[in-house]
Amino acid sequence: MGLTLFLSLILIAPIAFTVGIAFRHFVREYIKNNPVQNNAYAKFFAFEAAGFFLGGVFFTLYLKNYANPLVFSLLPLLLLPGIKKIRQKVFTTAIIIGVTIISTFSFDSILKKELDNADILFNLGTGYGPVIAAQKAQTTMLFSGGSLLATSEDRSANEEFIHASLSAVSPGLKKDILFIGSALSGQIEEIIKYNPAQLDLLQINPIISKISQAGLNSRIKDKVNFITDDPRLFLKKTGKKYDAILMNMPAPANLGLNRYFTEEFFKLIALRLKKSGIFSFTIPSKREILSPQFVKFNSSITNAVNNAFANSFIIPSDSMIVIASGDKKITADYLLNNFSEENPDTHFFTIYHLKDLLNPSMRDYTETMLDNKIAANTDLAPVAFLNYLILEQTKFYPGIKIEFNKIHRSIITLLCLCGIILITISFVSKRVLGLLNIVVLGFSSISLTSIIFVLFQLYCGALFWKLGMLIALFMGGLSIGAFCVNRIKNYRANYISRIYLFWMLTVFILFLKIEAIGRLNYADFIFYLLALICGLLTGAAYPLLTRILSKNKFETENIPTTIYSMDLAGAFLGTLVCGILLIPFLGIPHTILTLVLLNAVFALRNLGG
Repeated sequence: MGLTLFLSLILIAPIAFTVGIAFRHFVREYIKNNPVQNNAYAKFFAFEAAGFFLGGVFFTLYLKNYANPLVFSLLPLLLLPGIKKIRQKVFTTAIIIGVTIISTFSFDSILKKELDNADILFNLGTGYGPVIAAQKAQTTMLFSGGSLLATSEDRSANEEFIHASLSAVSPGLKKDILFIGSALSGQIEEIIKYNPAQLDLLQINPIISKISQAGLNSRIKDKVNFITDDPRLFLKKTGKKYDAILMNMPAPANLGLNRYFTEEFFKLIALRLKKSGIFSFTIPSKREILSPQFVKFNSSITNAVNNAFANSFIIPSDSMIVIASGDKKITADYLLNNFSEENPDTHFFTIYHLKDLLNPSMRDYTETMLDNKIAANTDLAPVAFLNYLILEQTKFYPGIKIEFNKIHRSIITLLCLCGIILITISFVSKRVLGLLNIVVLGFSSISLTSIIFVLFQLYCGALFWKLGMLIALFMGGLSIGAFCVNRIKNYRANYISRIYLFWMLTVFILFLKIEAIGRLNYADFIFYLLALICGLLTGAAYPLLTRILSKNKFETENIPTTIYSMDLAGAFLGTLVCGILLIPFLGIPHTILTLVLLNAVFALRNLGG
């Protein structure tokens, strides 16, 4: 996390600093040459938001398929028309172009260093994040969105997964099979050995799907139905049912991947299985010794499986194979007999390997170690994601111990303490209350936006390229809200309290309907609407805040920049608090309730003006 924050500062801070300085410069120049009344100050924010709106739409339509993010260093060139002196304009242009050229051409070396000096074979931009192929020590690796999808050395592990899983299906049966995820290391060839009646390959990223197809001969390719869609959305809308659903997804190292290992996702899978159908996938584990952290991680996922399926079977390995079914009772003897009867042509995996994996003492040890008291991984409480992150950190800090219950109590205590401090400070003076209102509104807007992003990715998928549209709608709403409220001439002091009240009601309705939204086929439009409403409420507050600061004798030329900086300070705190503490550790519902309480408190605090 420290490295991520540091790199974010290095890469993003220069552009952000430039935008902040430019905003201050343009506002002061405009006020100096065009004296305006106080009620016109909010237009600065409205026009800036309109620019954000155009940028978001433009990104979504034209820039989402980038491979090199550092090319966006050119964007500050858009600020140059505001510079009047030719010499300054030329000098600034030269610096921006120079920095962009250096950054762009150094990206490959940065990427190579990030991948431990592997040779970069290709770097393709997609709407789902860059797809990168690299090679080291004669091993080819494929990455998507920062996660390792496959390597050229996966053949043995894939034979183990495919054949152990399909041994849970009755031999001789013409199987309808769905494979979810990347099939880049021979998985398709292994499945075809079972002569399936139908093989659907489901992959969200069209580029990865094309790479999978490119590696197949025409005879095998004709037997596969390639489907490009988000797996969760496909499972919700398809009417197909399968004898076997196999999933090859990276470990839940982020919230985007965690959505494939939750109780809700497993229940979707269960609906798409035939009466005796099976579902199988793998997760990182250890066969001989399960450390306490592996126990927590594995248990959070197996408990989610057990909540969705009546029967489950675990095959211990460094990649634990989990097989689940609604009606079929799976046993070791059943798997061995089926594998022997099917007798697939394999290079690495034999009946003896399967017998070794099904060793009774190893299975008994693993099943004894798994803890059914550990919370199951769910959409709204991503405990597997947290446990996996901690598991990864133990590689660097072997003695690390994190108790979720203690963290929950600590976070709640910290939130209560911060609330008391905020309320106490608000009574110092009306000037201080005015500044606190700006910070709290910035905190609320970015927190709700963060929740919308997470829920959109959870329920709708494909956040990466649609992120620009969500931001565009938020900023469009902000601009409309600022313009509309700015027309109110008879301003009352308690109007700001009404803004907090609307915030509270919006967030509380989201809390009540959060699970119902996930079941809708048009959930993405709900989140687009929420982003717009979030922007409207934020923009509506700006004219009121400018008048509050003016009433409390802030210097005229400093009012817009003061609101701008304090609002961004609140957004900065909201990003850190929501992203690092609230959403991961408290879960989304409790994060929403925190926002409800915060806005309720400040609605009461501002009631009297």
